[in-house]
Formats: sequence, C-alpha cells, structure tokens
Amino acid sequence: MPARIFDDLLICKQRAYFTLTRAKAIEDQRLLYEKKNDIGCGETEPKYLFLNVGLSWYKVVGIPDCIRDNLVIEFTITRGMIKHLIGRAVIYSYMAMRDGNPYSTLIIPTTIGEDTGYLVIPNSRVIDYLSESLKEVIEEKFKASKNKFCNACLYKRQCAYYYM
Repeated sequence: MPARIFDDLLICKQRAYFTLTRAKAIEDQRLLYEKKNDIGCGETEPKYLFLNVGLSWYKVVGIPDCIRDNLVIEFTITRGMIKHLIGRAVIYSYMAMRDGNPYSTLIIPTTIGEDTGYLVIPNSRVIDYLSESLKEVIEEKFKASKNKFCNACLYKRQCAYYYM
C-alpha cells in the first residue's frame, strides 16, 4: 500500500476506506507520480516499511522527496494546516532509518506566502495510532459521519453511493 494512504487516513477514515477498497485493484496514480520525482537534492529511491496492523503485516511503500544526512525532506503545496501529512512524515522517517540512525522529516511548503517549515520527529506512539486507525478502516469498525458527504473527501459522490 502507498505511504500516501496515511494522508487519507488522517483526513477521513471514510476516504481511507474508499481508497483501500475501491482503488486497490487499480495501480495507485499517486505512487506513479512519486516515481517521477526530479528534485534531485539527495537520495530519492523507493523505501518500504512493514507495518503491523492487528494480526497482519502490511508493506507500506513510499518515495520521499529527498533524504540527506539524517533528514527526510518532503515538499508540499499544502497551505496552512499540515496535520494530514504528519502520519506520512513519521512513516518516511522510519523508512529511512538505517543501522539504528535516527531520522526526522522536514516538511517544506512550496506555496507563495508560506515561509515556515515543519520538523516532524518520529514517535512510536504515532506509529501505534496509525496502526490502530488503519486496523479500524480495514476491519470496517469506524463510524461514517451523519452526513453522507465527507467535507474533505475527493470522492463525495462515490462515498455517498456506497453508504446509501
């Protein structure tokens, strides 16, 4: 599964469920986009991590924008709130760890007017939270909102049909 699933998971569990169930048979376009990374500021090869979700292990694959020294750099066009990127940032940090060396992730907004970067230091409690949240989505033990349309979801129409 692509590391970007954690963006969907932290935005909306309904959206993550849709992504897992509807799009898993199709090759994930977001991972293809990541493979075309031309930034060239350091190491940018695919990384993976095995995540324990309930009684199963899932391989999470991602391509960070840049890895230099003990820092994973992720460029984003997101304005303001980056809460939904924190899960993927922590996953990228754990993917990059080698020989016990700790890594952190620096999220750099590339939009005009955003001059602040965000340093995300990985924490095992975040991994536990992501694992539990993903388990709820996989086992369908989450509650959809009363409104059948998710405010943040790109798949409003499909989610509405699915939950009718």
